[in-house]
Amino acid sequence: EINISEVDVTHVDAVIAIAGLICKVGEELLQAWDEYITNVITSNCDVDTVALLLRQLVSLFFQCYAYDDIDVSGAVVPLASRLTVTLGKEKEAASTSGETGSSMRLAFTVSEHLPQLLTVMYNQMCYPEHYDFDFEDDDEAEEEQYRASLRKLYQAIIRVSPDLSLQFLCSILSGISSPLSSAPTPELEAALRLVYHYCEGIRPPPGLKTVMKNDAFRQILVALHRSDITSHPHQEVLMLYYDLSVRYYPVLRDVPELLPPVLGALSGASGLQHPHVRMRSRACYLLLKLIGAIPSVLRSYAETAVNGIQGLLSNPATFPIEADDKLYLFEAIGILLGKTGMDAAEQQTYLTAVMTPHVRSIEEVLRCSNARSDPETWGTILSASISAIAYLSKGFKNPCQEVQVVLLETVGICHRVLQALPENDEVRSKCMIYLQRMILCLGPQILPTMPAFLDLLIAHCNNQDVLDVSHLLSQLCSKFKSDAIGAVDTSVSPFLRKCYSLMPSIDETVGQGDMPPHLLTEQLSIKKISYSFLQHVVTYKVTPVFVSSNNISSFHQILQFMGDGAINVQEPILKKTCIMFFRELVEQWAADGSMPSEHIALQRGLVQFIDETIIPGLIKSLLDPSFKEKDAMHARNVTQTAKLLAVLREKRGAVEFEQALIVNVLMTTQCPQSIIDGFRSATDAKCIEKTLREMLAAIKGGQ
Repeated sequence: EINISEVDVTHVDAVIAIAGLICKVGEELLQAWDEYITNVITSNCDVDTVALLLRQLVSLFFQCYAYDDIDVSGAVVPLASRLTVTLGKEKEAASTSGETGSSMRLAFTVSEHLPQLLTVMYNQMCYPEHYDFDFEDDDEAEEEQYRASLRKLYQAIIRVSPDLSLQFLCSILSGISSPLSSAPTPELEAALRLVYHYCEGIRPPPGLKTVMKNDAFRQILVALHRSDITSHPHQEVLMLYYDLSVRYYPVLRDVPELLPPVLGALSGASGLQHPHVRMRSRACYLLLKLIGAIPSVLRSYAETAVNGIQGLLSNPATFPIEADDKLYLFEAIGILLGKTGMDAAEQQTYLTAVMTPHVRSIEEVLRCSNARSDPETWGTILSASISAIAYLSKGFKNPCQEVQVVLLETVGICHRVLQALPENDEVRSKCMIYLQRMILCLGPQILPTMPAFLDLLIAHCNNQDVLDVSHLLSQLCSKFKSDAIGAVDTSVSPFLRKCYSLMPSIDETVGQGDMPPHLLTEQLSIKKISYSFLQHVVTYKVTPVFVSSNNISSFHQILQFMGDGAINVQEPILKKTCIMFFRELVEQWAADGSMPSEHIALQRGLVQFIDETIIPGLIKSLLDPSFKEKDAMHARNVTQTAKLLAVLREKRGAVEFEQALIVNVLMTTQCPQSIIDGFRSATDAKCIEKTLREMLAAIKGGQ
């Protein structure tokens, strides 16, 4: 005989099996009970029997739910969640009966068990007394997974009964011993978690906005902020308190006198200078999030906070801060300078003071060392300083001229770093992050220096960071449009050649007729980068780079490359990118008089390529059985082809359009005359698309 009310490790497997059975039986009974609640008249449910069984089963359920073994308790958590569904139906039935004036008495209700359901949930959420919070340990990972299921249960309960859940939360917090600085860790941690996750179950969404209108809940937060919880010795309690401080930041914004103690604790021995490395790391992130959430109320604290953080970064206390975590602090400083309302002169002064140590550090390294002798060590040091500058700039959305002057002075030194260690992956990565920020902060002022950066980045990038170089080039095009021509002109052909060199070729497949799947995937990913970049060039009107002295000799190869993508590549997104490339080219360059006289021959070659290669190839690819025009992704390429044809008709006229599409293509296929007449009469993209789809249906349907 097994007694499930007492823990016996020798019988735990049997108890787990019993718990699983209770869960399955309970779910079936609740299904029948729900049908009775929602449709009393037509339900075939034996009400008295089901109610009796549910009352008996609930007693067994709570014994398993409260069992001191997560496998046993976890086995019935799904039943606990199922009870919340029935609770919701109970409330709906009660509301309906109240509206109709009738009275509905149920022989079994979940609501009478809800307080016990919440109490056991809270008790089970409490970690064991000596829990290490080592989430990489397998056993402790299982503990965390179990508590994640309890948190989902908590959210479900809040959704159906928010008021009772809040009353329960208040009773739990009031039952924790004072002062909070000496309260037992398991109970306090679990209570804080209830507070933190409360908004996740609140409706209507977003729960945070809704719950911030609840005075009772706000009073809970105010009471926590006015307590001495930041003096608690356990890092998990501190992290959770800071987490909920950031999540429920409106309270700190609306009651600003609560803010200094939180900021002081976060930046002091209970946060950034805490002995535990995870606490320090988390404090860096949460300090950034808090500052970013309420910059408007931080003006009076900005100078003190900047000096304090900068002092900690320059002269780390007993416990150092990891390099990646420092970046959160640099970004926090940037927000304090750029978004709290400092005037321009103050921004410039403080930014200069913060930037100067990093610039001097870079200069010292470059002057006193041969960085290439130990590229890994020096690369880490130099890239850290570049990152600091980049993250500092994130606080400035539209920086004033005084701030731009300071940022502009860092461009030259960062280029020197890239010159010193262009082969270093970390240096290239951080320089690209830096440049992305400078494009946003400095605007056109960064353009003259971009070719020098891009030359080095393109020459030394590899399969891992060629995509980042592409993003940088595309950002220049999208941000500055035609003004970016001078900045990207010298980079177009070298970048395309670099992509080609990184692309695995058939020759590398050593005697195999077909390219192996992994090499094919790699080749396609590099092609995608090239296609996307070229499409950005034409979309943002940077197209004149194709006819510059640096790139005109490669233009025909570019057309062939993109034509292959439009016609032969089956991947729908890549195909769409290439078709859009040609549509934009036709839009900009196909009309008579749209190009200078010295490029008339090139224009004729482009139109001829469109007429004789792209249009026939696209129609053939759409008619291919592998093209699934009814698939949503493929269908977009029918639309893009129609837009290309419409632009061609608009720019070159109806006669040339008929020659290119109807005479050269459709009349060589089994295209019905009605479809041909439809293309002749179609004058816009929508009509052409409709006719294209009719053509596909007619020809493919007859095959």
